[in-house]
Amino acid sequence: PGPPRRLRENAEFAALTLLTQDWDAIASWLIEELFRDEAHRRAFLALAAADGDLTTALVTADPDARDVLERAAVADLDVDPEVEARNLIAAAVRRELAVPGSAGVPTRIRDDAEARLQLEQLAQPIAAGSAAGWLLGWLHRRMEQRTAGGN
Repeated sequence: PGPPRRLRENAEFAALTLLTQDWDAIASWLIEELFRDEAHRRAFLALAAADGDLTTALVTADPDARDVLERAAVADLDVDPEVEARNLIAAAVRRELAVPGSAGVPTRIRDDAEARLQLEQLAQPIAAGSAAGWLLGWLHRRMEQRTAGGN
């Protein structure tokens, strides 16, 4: 495969823009596993480690992440934090559901089925908050399992 594709002004960038400009509007909706682009993920981690303090994040971030943070800090986007967070969560869940797993493992089958149901609920304004919480936990657990060598 060629070099990783740079995802510039997408949902990840919109979320980072919101984080740099209004941390409290979206921070509680985001986890590392939502960021597919490495520079965006590292920018998020730097900002999260700095508790939303952009100046501190810029000092500690690597050059690519710093570039993302600098662009995000001055970007003029008119986006809804909840909508952007839900879009980012939905995209990450769909990516994870597409990853081949252990066929026939009952717990994996149940978890994936529940994730699909929760993904549908994410689109419903009243249920979106609890669905987002469940899906964020599911994504985090799935990444931990993958890191630990599980399925």
